[in-house]
Amino acid sequence: MFYLLLSILCSTALITVFKLFPRFGIDTFGAIVINYFVCVLAGSFYTGQLPDLGAPYMPYALILGVIFISCFYAVGMTVRLFGVTISSVLQKMSLLISVPYAILAFHEPAGSFKVIGLGLAFAAVLASNWPEKLGEGDSRKQERQQYLAQGGSLLLLWFFPIYSFGGSGLIEVLLQFVQQKVLLDPEGDSAAFSTAIFGSAGLAGALVYLYQLLSGKANWSWKNLGGGLALGIPNYFSIVFLLLALNVWDKSVVLPINNISIVMATALIGLFFFHERLSKINYIGVLLAIFAILLMAYSQ
Repeated sequence: MFYLLLSILCSTALITVFKLFPRFGIDTFGAIVINYFVCVLAGSFYTGQLPDLGAPYMPYALILGVIFISCFYAVGMTVRLFGVTISSVLQKMSLLISVPYAILAFHEPAGSFKVIGLGLAFAAVLASNWPEKLGEGDSRKQERQQYLAQGGSLLLLWFFPIYSFGGSGLIEVLLQFVQQKVLLDPEGDSAAFSTAIFGSAGLAGALVYLYQLLSGKANWSWKNLGGGLALGIPNYFSIVFLLLALNVWDKSVVLPINNISIVMATALIGLFFFHERLSKINYIGVLLAIFAILLMAYSQ
């Protein structure tokens, strides 16, 4: 439970930092690239060594690295264009993909409390994500209008939240598979595997960002360095603690509790710190999430 709580806190901090980027004029993609190199440094200090390039997990780390940086960028843009709460909910809807996979692939039990808890979790995600009519003064609507006015694509505008959902689900499926089938020492190799993922994501992102800088599509700012530092530490440890939690509890229990808890936490942060409006059905979604977490924890 301790590792799971730490993973939830780190993930919540991560989404909150994204929300602050526009306020400080930080380029989302530039900060994300720097964040991955910060993750590698954090992992190297934490483990006392660099990842083993010949380890069985390296091919999976390379694949996950590409998915990580593309999904991370989509999450950052979704936070900017649709708000903290909507972004968090869409990202954590990944449990619709990862939990059935855990039950089917690893033959985990699906008792009555777990099934009811999953049903409540799905309902909580939908209710928390239920759209409200946005007023002309709503900051999220203004962000979307500004994005389109600056030449942004309408296709990408809606692709960002969809990919946040699908990419997050794919990441959770691959993490489960590697933790269960590939890591020779799941507890000892979790940190090194996480470092390898972030290293490959950083290299892929650096190539894209270098092209953007040379072609004039992006401008360097020292603010991006600060944004990357703020993202890097919680980002690294959110994965490390999640992998450690997967060693202790059933995956079909850990992932829903992790995801729904992050939804609740970011909803409250969006409400009290960023003044994002929540409708009555959104509040019902938060309450359903609490009951879902209690049932899932009891089923364990």
